[in-house]
Amino acid sequence: MGHEGLAALDELVASFAARSASPAILSSGPKGIEVVPYDRLAREIRLVAGGLQSRGIGPGHRVMLFATNSPQWVVSYFAIVCAGATAVPLDDQSSGDSVASIYHHAEPTLILTTRTHLPDLRDLGIAERTECLSLDGPESGPRSWRRLSESASFDPPEIRADQPASLLYTSGTTGTPKGVPLTHGNLASNVNALLGADLITVDDRLLMPLPLHHTYPFTVGLLAVLAMGAALILPSGVSGPEISRAAADGRATALLAVPRLCEAIWDSVEAGARGRGPWPAWLFSTALKCSMAIRRATGVRVGRVLFRAIHRRLGGRMRMIGCGGAKLGAELAWKLEGLGFRVLTGYGLTETSPVLTFNRRKNARLGSEGQPIAGVELKIQPATGREHGEILARGPNVFAGYWEDPEQTRAAFTEDGWFRTGDLGWLDADGYLHIEGRSKEVIVLPDGKNVLPEPLEAIYGESPLVQEIAVLEQDGALVALLVPNEQVIRQHGALREASLLRDALGEISMRLPPYQRIAESRSTRTPLPRTRLGKLKRHLLPALYREGAGGDTEAESTPLTAEDRDLLQEDTAQVVWRWLERRYPDRHLTMDMSPQLDLHIDSLEWVSITVELERICDAHLTGEAVSRILTLRDLLREVEAAGHAAARPAAGQRAYRPPGRLAQAIGGFVLSLTRLAVRVLYRLRVSGAEGLPADTPLVITPNHASYLDPLAVVGALPWRRLRDTYWAGWVGRLFAGPVSRAMSRVTCVFPVDPDRDLATAIGTARRLVQEGHSVVWFPEGSRSVTGALQPFQPGIGVLLERSDALVVPTAIRGSFEAWPRNRRFPRIGSLSVAFGAPLTVDELRERGSGESDVERIRSALERELAALLAGGTGSVR
Repeated sequence: MGHEGLAALDELVASFAARSASPAILSSGPKGIEVVPYDRLAREIRLVAGGLQSRGIGPGHRVMLFATNSPQWVVSYFAIVCAGATAVPLDDQSSGDSVASIYHHAEPTLILTTRTHLPDLRDLGIAERTECLSLDGPESGPRSWRRLSESASFDPPEIRADQPASLLYTSGTTGTPKGVPLTHGNLASNVNALLGADLITVDDRLLMPLPLHHTYPFTVGLLAVLAMGAALILPSGVSGPEISRAAADGRATALLAVPRLCEAIWDSVEAGARGRGPWPAWLFSTALKCSMAIRRATGVRVGRVLFRAIHRRLGGRMRMIGCGGAKLGAELAWKLEGLGFRVLTGYGLTETSPVLTFNRRKNARLGSEGQPIAGVELKIQPATGREHGEILARGPNVFAGYWEDPEQTRAAFTEDGWFRTGDLGWLDADGYLHIEGRSKEVIVLPDGKNVLPEPLEAIYGESPLVQEIAVLEQDGALVALLVPNEQVIRQHGALREASLLRDALGEISMRLPPYQRIAESRSTRTPLPRTRLGKLKRHLLPALYREGAGGDTEAESTPLTAEDRDLLQEDTAQVVWRWLERRYPDRHLTMDMSPQLDLHIDSLEWVSITVELERICDAHLTGEAVSRILTLRDLLREVEAAGHAAARPAAGQRAYRPPGRLAQAIGGFVLSLTRLAVRVLYRLRVSGAEGLPADTPLVITPNHASYLDPLAVVGALPWRRLRDTYWAGWVGRLFAGPVSRAMSRVTCVFPVDPDRDLATAIGTARRLVQEGHSVVWFPEGSRSVTGALQPFQPGIGVLLERSDALVVPTAIRGSFEAWPRNRRFPRIGSLSVAFGAPLTVDELRERGSGESDVERIRSALERELAALLAGGTGSVR
């Protein structure tokens, strides 16, 4: 089959059988690499296409693909288009609202999905109206996609080039996302152009960790690779170890990436070099600079020799990285070239199938997006008031218009038929395209996702804690600049400001797809910059965010009020202000600055600050007083009002008293019922419990992803150990009312208020351990939003610093899937608890990294638990 001869995707499938047992797809999994040869791929496609045909599915019908990458996904897609129907691929991480919106817009006849999504489709009411088959369920089950393979015959329909093959949906936030129909001819023309450029050969193996629902990895990573007769490697996940394992096991020669993945590769390499010490780090940096200089001067990639160890970790055969989906910075591209990889970049959109330009192997120009592919024309339409114009395109790969949306279609094309890309750029003298930015306010993330900030701001602004919010992009991630609602913050306790805002944004994020979640936020107490009509001046936001939310700049130009001047005239306030300036010499302090948000003072640091203030000015700040402090102005006022320490009662909670015998008896009954329930309902599996010493006090440190976690530990601990164990419990949940307080009391839960009086809780835990009891302490501090292990809070290091207890890292699996933060009630599922080998505090101190014992203990324990969760023994030696 000639490259220029491909007119429709059924012709591509027809070529598979002739390639016999050559590997088409290599799927990486726990058991290694599963190879799907071309002839088997062809047979399975024909069988499934016959099953679709037997259900009456053909031209004019649409089949939704809502699943992760897999050989089954590939078979299903080709079977759909070979039957003459249109595939509707969905992002596997789409929210329920997005799935429902697309479903009602596309009106699919059948949905091919996974077992994970079947409950969600039922909850949305979709499964009741449309048949849903699982690509990963039991092959003999009633909902298995293998039922489609039962048909013995397939009568291939005639496929026209103008027939829609894919109906793709652009990344949307609210409302109905725009549907982009791509025809067989659109996709085939892109594949023909890519193959004609000889980017890969039949002997290549392309590692493809990107989702196939996106047209960039779909066309470049799947269609072009299979059209060439090369092999596609699908890793089991997108983590670094999973990608590295797939590259090595599959003997990958090329990688298809987005800028974020390229950044992760570089960050991993750089961190490894730094971790070996100053001398190896200097040697690595020097070697990289030399390699880059030689590459620039001669074109020779000596990095493959200089950095052999890095290449060996990826299998030793990878020579090329193709990067698209968003702009890859020239600096990062040159670093990867210096490591010995050939880096090729390109540009395109979903509406263009997607490739418009790319850098060819022999004449790549790093920093540009390359030259137009065969058949594509580009021109720049001047834009009034802008240095660069909008990029316009036309060619056989450009779609004809949005699905059932004539208004948007008219807006997308000029009167003479050129497609408006919405991007700004310019063409140099040699025809290389350079992208400068978006002509609209759409945020384009490094993985190619488009994010509209205004609808997101409306969603995040629903929190009563947020008065104003602006969403923007920094370093490839979504961030937020916000104005807190001070009145609401004070009601909850000012010391909790940072965690309150973080948790509020985190809870809202769980309702959204991952790419719409805010990675970081900063706060300001000055109103966000707006026009007279109330529109945000978005061009000012990045600078304000980088400057630490703009508080410093605004304060410098704002005179002190008469009240502020009077306050600063007070002797005690002057002493405190001079002390603050010495403590934070690199910050320009202002009265409106937030100790929590701007100076990053957490609850543990407040303990040392209050002790120091008592020493220098005899002012004793109670926990209640500290909870009112939102600004440095508030701090000065509270110090002035505090008086002398001798005249004040001691701060903190009342000392915790273990429950009496009656309460212990009631608690034993509650714990017995809990053990029975969690073992029966969640089929609890326990490992490592036999290694727990019987008579030694333990500090048990589980990961925290769900409210089910403490129940899982209750079910897993040996009964004798459980009856002598105390639990650290957040006051906001376990001590919020009389019933919860009583239940916490009888089950030996002591209160932890991390944002008001953490010191008391740490003291309680230490005392219990000294008295010979065991303590369960969740070192992450709060439930994980994503299920992944969060950074440990310093409190665990302080607790263990002077303790003789044995520490037991404990891995809980399955709790996030059963009861994530965004669900009101738990699902029934399965749980497992793995107790790691008990460790002494001295062992943790020796293995950890950091300047203090607290940090070394914390970091070592975090690594131990991470290793245990990854399936190891939990011992990092």
